[in-house]
Amino acid sequence: MKTKDIVAVAMITTLLVVLSYIPAIPLGFIPVPIVLQNLGVMLAGCLLGGKKGSLSVLLLFLVGLVIPAFSGFSTTIKVFIGPTAGYVWAWLFVPLLIDWGLSGLQKKTPLKVFAIIWLAGVLFVDLLGGLYLAVYSGMPLFAAVVSSSLAFIPGDSLKVLLASLIYGRFHKISEKN
Repeated sequence: MKTKDIVAVAMITTLLVVLSYIPAIPLGFIPVPIVLQNLGVMLAGCLLGGKKGSLSVLLLFLVGLVIPAFSGFSTTIKVFIGPTAGYVWAWLFVPLLIDWGLSGLQKKTPLKVFAIIWLAGVLFVDLLGGLYLAVYSGMPLFAAVVSSSLAFIPGDSLKVLLASLIYGRFHKISEKN
């Protein structure tokens, strides 16, 4: 890996840590808040690609062993034993999925880019997070997955829009199908 790649991974990891210090929005009906860190995870996939983006998330996990690097001033251990573990573990795979989806597109239109990022950064994360939440909390599976998805989809879709726009600024995408 080149020096500029190491710096890029470190910068995205730093962004992930900085986003953790923006206060989460508690929902009350599930023990998982709305956070901005998942926007950084989507950007890791969009800007760094799969391997380096996932490396950046893995580095976040390592940094979180030493300092509070997750929303609510949480550390990696606290996050991995709590109700948000499924969502956070899913983050590790989001950059890989985004990269895989985007590299499979012959023509990258804004709508296609949005769809790929949404499928990886929202649907995949909500499904994995909801599955873990059901096991962790004893909630019925359907209730855990649906309640978490319905709660997060509007805000996460806005984050996907922002990530798509940023991706479009860094990569050439076509306006036509």
